[in-house]
Amino acid sequence: MRSDIVFEKIETMRLTDPKRYEALIKEGMAYEQGEYGQADKKTTSLKSLEESHFSKDVAYASISKAVLEGKKADVVRQTKELIAKGKDPVDLVSNALMPGIQVQCEMYDQGNAYVPEILMSNDAMLGGIGLCQEKLGDIPKKGKVISFVAEGDLHDIGKNIVAAIMRANGYQVVDMGRDVPASQVVEMAEKENVQMVCGSTLMSTTKPGLVETAKLLEKKLPKVPVACGGAAVSEHFVGTFDNAIYTKSPLVTVNTANEVIKGKKWKDFR
Repeated sequence: MRSDIVFEKIETMRLTDPKRYEALIKEGMAYEQGEYGQADKKTTSLKSLEESHFSKDVAYASISKAVLEGKKADVVRQTKELIAKGKDPVDLVSNALMPGIQVQCEMYDQGNAYVPEILMSNDAMLGGIGLCQEKLGDIPKKGKVISFVAEGDLHDIGKNIVAAIMRANGYQVVDMGRDVPASQVVEMAEKENVQMVCGSTLMSTTKPGLVETAKLLEKKLPKVPVACGGAAVSEHFVGTFDNAIYTKSPLVTVNTANEVIKGKKWKDFR
């Protein structure tokens, strides 16, 4: 049954998003041929990753495990039960739902998980996040930000998590999706009058898109910095260009936005 769901998701992607499908197929072939050098990476067992990321709270860990295994129905049911018991929706997103996808992504990075498994985990996580957002209702908005994945990169799981956490913390998020040119980001930033732009990329080859976005924004909207994150992004890299702030995690991104809307400049974060 599980294999049928996996193949169904692959076929759906092939029909509805052929560009992303082709890119992920090529990426899978590159991994198969060792082009990403997994043999040189330090691998961590699934058990160790779960112990590292999962909450000590049994109920929270159970949701994380269900996300990891792509069991959306279980995630939705358990999340609904905890919300009914009065658990904080933001806490559920951060400490029950996110850890599952974090472990899945680390397994993928080690070459021990595959694209369909990430898709299923992402779908399961979003099912729980949707319930948390419904519970939160209309949160007083702190500000407005843009969320996007750099041009050429079709990986949007990290971006989706950041957008969800930002919304849960009171921000209006203009989600531009993946593979977005810098010029379009700047155009949208001008149109929507945002306070910050959140850009990410999983691939080293698409990092220049973040640099270009930061430079264009500094010319057009000098008060709007780019919060940069993603697997290919490091603090050192972000420190090589202006108008950018390194944000290691979704919660760091939220805290950064809180400071930016108070008037803090990108230079103040260096």
